[in-house]
Amino acid sequence: MQATAAGAVEPSRSRQIPTSQWHVLIAAWLGNAFDGLDASIFTIVLYPAMSELLKTTSHSLVGVYGSVILAALMLGYFVGGVGFGMLADRIGRTKAMMLTILLYALCTGLCALSHNWIELAFYRFLVGCGIGGEVVVAGVTLAESWPGQSRLKAMGFYCAAFSFGYILAATLNLFFGYLGWRWLFVAGVLPAFLTLYIRFKVKDPAEFEILKQYKARLRAKPKSELTSDQTAIIRPTLPQVFSPKNRYRTFLAVCLGSTAIVGYWAVLSWISPWINQMTGTNAIAERSWAAIVMNIGGILGAMSTWLAVDRLGRAMSFRVAFLGACLCNVSMFLTVQHFGPQLLVWCFLVGMFSHIPFALLLIYLPELFDAEIRGTAVGFSYNAGRLIGAAAALASGQLVALFGGSYAMAGACCALLYLGGVLASLFLKPQPITLGQIASLEQSSEQEPVQLAK
Repeated sequence: MQATAAGAVEPSRSRQIPTSQWHVLIAAWLGNAFDGLDASIFTIVLYPAMSELLKTTSHSLVGVYGSVILAALMLGYFVGGVGFGMLADRIGRTKAMMLTILLYALCTGLCALSHNWIELAFYRFLVGCGIGGEVVVAGVTLAESWPGQSRLKAMGFYCAAFSFGYILAATLNLFFGYLGWRWLFVAGVLPAFLTLYIRFKVKDPAEFEILKQYKARLRAKPKSELTSDQTAIIRPTLPQVFSPKNRYRTFLAVCLGSTAIVGYWAVLSWISPWINQMTGTNAIAERSWAAIVMNIGGILGAMSTWLAVDRLGRAMSFRVAFLGACLCNVSMFLTVQHFGPQLLVWCFLVGMFSHIPFALLLIYLPELFDAEIRGTAVGFSYNAGRLIGAAAALASGQLVALFGGSYAMAGACCALLYLGGVLASLFLKPQPITLGQIASLEQSSEQEPVQLAK
């Protein structure tokens, strides 16, 4: 056994990284990058798209109906995250991952065919189902495939991919935005080809394969011969997320995830139309550069998360990230009056602090739950916040209207919700790390439980 700098203890592993692990990282990274591409297209083109579909230039109306589209995406994230998480526990990680990518890629393309805002909301709901599932399934697969300290670095690299995808969307808008917003959605079909790579190069983690074989042996036995722990393994996974063993972990994870999600979608989504409002133009270049700078900050934040965990621990890292995101967003929305270098500096800082919690979540959540329910538990915990995010998106749209079409005032008010994450992080306490420990199997009795850092 070896102790990590963060205070956790994990089994010693060879430093030699097998090719199979690199394939998992590449597939997960590309999947998350394309998540970023397809998820962010609407936020970049929100004002021109909704203006055309609603046949209005009213910022109040665009804010209200735009928030409905964002809420539909959030609802899809929840449905897909839970549904595909359960599916990954049943049919395997790689098969579920391929299905999620196909779903969000094809439905992003369908967004280009929208005739009205209702059609666009429906397609964005389906996009959300795919992206919500992919983030969870890919994150769990990566966590199960990469051991020890290397997992922290791999997860930071994986989470940075979302920002690369956002930058790709912003770059496409910068060079091809003059063609119209629909063509950006057409570009969102490209991720479908990633499924070919996953099909031939990525295999399910060994831990999942062991569990699958063990479940098959248990199902072959008469139920009267099974112990209570063995019976639990072959039960439906979702109810076990709320068992006495997992209840506290699930509640805390939902609180942390909700804060990160609400902050990102109910706050950052208004930066692009806010720029339209400040400039009084279509602002293709201005919106694109703001998105690029913000996500360069996001890349730096995600890539440095492992270092924060190593030096500060999980709880303090969450605390610093949420507090930083709150202060930077409020300061940006209340002090910036026109597009310029000051806004770009704030966008960089906002991007950095708002992306760190997502990397922390994908480091922390897979550590909490046993392999037999990990996909379901992470899917629910990570995405339950999407329901709150959907409500917050609707509320923020009403705030835009309440403040007379002011995206800045609505964004500043919603940014205060980040303080909820600071509060939740105070209740973070040591938990057994279950990664690499199939806790309910016979051989688990020989393994020592390991503890998370505070």
